[in-house]
Amino acid sequence: MDSLGVVPKRDSAAADATNAAAPPPTDVVSPTDPPSQELIAEIKDFRADCQKRYNFNNRWDIVLSVLGILLSIAVVGAGFWGVAPVSAVLGAIVGAVLTAQKAFPFGQRASFYRLLIGQSSNLITRSCQGLLDKKHAVDTLTSLRMDFAQQLPRGSNAEPRDSPPPVVPDPADPVAK
Repeated sequence: MDSLGVVPKRDSAAADATNAAAPPPTDVVSPTDPPSQELIAEIKDFRADCQKRYNFNNRWDIVLSVLGILLSIAVVGAGFWGVAPVSAVLGAIVGAVLTAQKAFPFGQRASFYRLLIGQSSNLITRSCQGLLDKKHAVDTLTSLRMDFAQQLPRGSNAEPRDSPPPVVPDPADPVAK
């Protein structure tokens, strides 16, 4: 723009040379492309695997919970009717069921898989609606798979991975005294 506010006219030959640059090859997939149907199918397969694992863990969590409740009622009933040996055996079985619930955290695993199912469903929706490009969809699926592989809840004897180490007070710190 010159001092009078007039925009100088571009040389049409220079503009044509700029526009005549070689077009990008069409067989190269850009990370900003929308997710492919293969990628969406892969996400759906991941969700289906999580669904199967959720069903298994949820089913066993319900079985152990109901069994514990019914056996506890049976212990009370046997005690009420004066059948102490039956009550003692049923009490031992209740203890075994509670131990199994702690050793095999089916409820925690079911919640974990339910969370992965929701996240993968959201990923499918966002991908199908064009809200995510291919790179972000792949990155999110990779993250979900890492969660699937590494953050599976373990039994009660496993240390929590996210708890901070204990804080040792500094004897020289006046606030710690």
